[in-house]
Amino acid sequence: MKILKYFFSSILFLTILIGFSSCSSENPANKKIVKESPKKIKENEKLIQFFEQSGNFIDNKRIPTLISAKNVLANLKKYLVIDVRRHDDYVNGHINGAVNVNPADLISYMKKNVAAGTYDKIVMVCYAGHRASFSAMMLQMLGYSNVYSMNRGMSSWDINTAKEKWLKRISDKYSSALEKKNNPKLPKTSLPEIKTGKTLGYDILEARADTVLKRLKFEIGIDKVMKNPSDYYIINYWPEYNYKKGHLPGAVQYTPKQSLVINADLLTLPKDKKIVVYCYTGQHASFVAAYLQVLGYNAYALTYGANSFMHSKLTSLKIGHAFTKKDIMNYPMVQGELPSLKTAGSASDNNIEEDNTPAPVIKKKAKKEEEGGC
Repeated sequence: MKILKYFFSSILFLTILIGFSSCSSENPANKKIVKESPKKIKENEKLIQFFEQSGNFIDNKRIPTLISAKNVLANLKKYLVIDVRRHDDYVNGHINGAVNVNPADLISYMKKNVAAGTYDKIVMVCYAGHRASFSAMMLQMLGYSNVYSMNRGMSSWDINTAKEKWLKRISDKYSSALEKKNNPKLPKTSLPEIKTGKTLGYDILEARADTVLKRLKFEIGIDKVMKNPSDYYIINYWPEYNYKKGHLPGAVQYTPKQSLVINADLLTLPKDKKIVVYCYTGQHASFVAAYLQVLGYNAYALTYGANSFMHSKLTSLKIGHAFTKKDIMNYPMVQGELPSLKTAGSASDNNIEEDNTPAPVIKKKAKKEEEGGC
């Protein structure tokens, strides 16, 4: 009897065990979960796609968004002026009402302190127009469409700044080295790789813009370039008809507002060489360098542009944009740590009528332009 009892107990135990095992094998919690590795995001492609969908900033007819010192003075009540010069220079003299912001802090400052839509224009100001143009392009790409750079910087506002900057830099020292031959572009390759850890186009752009502004290395002088021109891929950022009149040795012509997009000549730029972009004044080139650096290129703007090596020929060859003393307005400034010693000046304070005229029509060979030329 005990033997039979033991036998049936064993059978019952085995049945329960088999049943339990069967149930366990069907339990989803015990199934092996296979995780798919996330798809690798090509940030450079995401970013260029964002640019294309947003209207290709570099192709926009308004770029470079430049504004004259006269216009700024006449509209101080309507404009926010952001001075991106060194703080000591700001304290020694600045535009009445201008705030001093380090480019490294610019994006954060705009987010926290500026309701951009409340101003007709936001005007970036520096010494000669280069740093302001570089910063203005960053903000333009980030969606601040009413951001401008003051043409020629504080050199157009203040005679002392002009003496230390523009008037010291204009020269004809390499005008005899100009060549007229056509230098071919490189074969097309791919975009530089960028890594921000972001997945959305705008987030990638913001991260890149912040990195580039914190580094703030985009200017290069003509003497350094001419010492070893072969070290650089030199871009002549002029229309072809001006390129044919004479350009730096080895310079390759890229058409403004046309060439530097993915379906044109952007991919002919080298990823393994310093790129130097030059225009007439260095300001448009600074806008371009900002765009290219965000994309991952090792790009620089030639400071003072053609004015730094063929100043007289800009006039004799009817190219234009030559800096002269007539460009220096010598307007008043205020001193101190604060934006102004009194409320930001109005047009009546300066005996200048407010300039409410619409933006001028952009003409191909116009000598003076605000928006779209330099």
